[in-house]
Amino acid sequence: MSGATSAHAAPVPAGQRTARRRDSVAAALAVVGATLGLLAGAVELTIGPSMREWVGDKQDTTRLGLVTILLSVVALRAAMELRRSSAVVAGRRVLIGLGLVVPALICFTTVGRLWYLPGALLLGSGALVARATPRAEAFRALDAQHWRRGLLVVCGAYYVALGATALGVAGGLGVVGGALIWAAAGVSSRAPGVAYVLLLGGALPFAAMTWWSVITPVMALVTLLIGHGVIRSEATPRA
Repeated sequence: MSGATSAHAAPVPAGQRTARRRDSVAAALAVVGATLGLLAGAVELTIGPSMREWVGDKQDTTRLGLVTILLSVVALRAAMELRRSSAVVAGRRVLIGLGLVVPALICFTTVGRLWYLPGALLLGSGALVARATPRAEAFRALDAQHWRRGLLVVCGAYYVALGATALGVAGGLGVVGGALIWAAAGVSSRAPGVAYVLLLGGALPFAAMTWWSVITPVMALVTLLIGHGVIRSEATPRA
């Protein structure tokens, strides 16, 4: 029976085999990069003041170390999603790519030389994910819903980046706000009410703390509008 089943199994196209190999390599690079990123964040958090030349001469190594750890966790989650999926559809592939590339880019500003290797591995992984995605499939993924969700993820990354460079309580609110915005994007399809609470809790406190700046209140408004569009479209029954 098993021999007959295997004999009638459709052969896997060469292009699909190549894409799976690339996904496998990309997942391995991402896991190693994210793990090294966690280690880099832990080093900055614990002994950063004694090795400032390795952490970009940062003064607030505690907060920036926590930011590095948070973003490395995001990248590790994206790597796990890539490993779990034998055939990752384009919409999820876009989010996985963002989950790899965005932390890689931000952490070059948070942890200095210690991020060179983790950042390179995560960027290489993101490039492989993009390379393994057929162009037509990628264009189909950029429908209105996936596009809005991707923009919301980018808004959260912007909050984290601003929080990593801001001083005092405002910096912490920016980092936490970005994480809450990411969480809102993640739960919007399952719990729209919770998503709205997370979105408001993520976007407003940092903007209120930095009201004197032009960009942060405007960014909060943009984030709320995009987030509302994501949550509303998820809650609307589809034909």
